[in-house]
Amino acid sequence: MDDADWSPRSLDEARERIDEIDGTLLDLLHARARVVEHVGRLKRESGGTGATSAFRPAREIAMMRSLYERTRDPLAFATVFAVWREIISGFTAAQVPLSVETVAETAALARDTFGVQAALTIAPSPGDCLGIMAQKPGTIALLPADGINWQAVIDSGGKVVAAAPFAGAGITAWCVTMGAPEPSGEDVTLTLAQDGTLHHIPGFDNAPSDGIALGGYPVPLKTGLLQP
Repeated sequence: MDDADWSPRSLDEARERIDEIDGTLLDLLHARARVVEHVGRLKRESGGTGATSAFRPAREIAMMRSLYERTRDPLAFATVFAVWREIISGFTAAQVPLSVETVAETAALARDTFGVQAALTIAPSPGDCLGIMAQKPGTIALLPADGINWQAVIDSGGKVVAAAPFAGAGITAWCVTMGAPEPSGEDVTLTLAQDGTLHHIPGFDNAPSDGIALGGYPVPLKTGLLQP
């Protein structure tokens, strides 16, 4: 049925159509879950980072960009984003449990970013987040962007792989993991200059020779590039 040309003759008919659509959505979620099971199996068989962490921010943000381009009125993208955030969270946790370390300041952002299925722990300090991340494979350290100790990040061996929130007007926190950043199609390389200033360089893996590469991040949806 083409719902664009459909007009219900009664409230009951409209509700019946909603029930039909809900059933179709549930069937599609079951189908998606079966595919995700195979993704998890293939990652385990191949080994590497994907075997211990299902967190792929570049893939997620690229997916959100595509969804944004295809979202039509009257369906607000905020609704689409929230729904897909939880779909991704649930199916990610089904592959490998998603462990997130953060501090009280960014706890609410962590829940919004990683969804209700993530195992979220509030640590006493950003340094504690980095220490746990370095010891537990696949753990994400979500660190507040203001006043971050970049030398501590460097010493931990972690890399910036994403900015949070994934969609919004600015960057509030950084996602740091022991894995490497991946390209999303629209990315920024993050570097620390010798004078201690932070530089955001358009492009993936585009660090200059005179700076320390901190990682990189997919450009958050609709925000443009953050200026240093």
